Amino acid sequence: MTEETYMGVPRNKIPWCPVVNYAKCNFCEGDPQCLKFCPHGVFGIDEKEKKLIVANPDNCVVFCRSCRKVCAPEALGFPSKPEVLNIIKKTRENSEEWKTIRS
Repeated sequence: MTEETYMGVPRNKIPWCPVVNYAKCNFCEGDPQCLKFCPHGVFGIDEKEKKLIVANPDNCVVFCRSCRKVCAPEALGFPSKPEVLNIIKKTRENSEEWKTIRS
């Protein structure tokens, strides 16, 4: 993982990672480009089912969507940025550390 926190919020509290649309993902004919492209090890392969998986969701850099550029159109989806920003804001406001900083 590249960072343990983002905007003062623990990374594992931020719901940001790709979601594979298996109806659109063609697994790049056995050579998934997103797996090669992502330097953070977000993707993996389910060897049993021979399909792409999101193996390390917390390794995904918050608000990065670059992997979509190498995939089939609409093969990867991401959460709504405004909704995730709202979650970050609310989580930060409710943290004891943030309350101390703001006092």
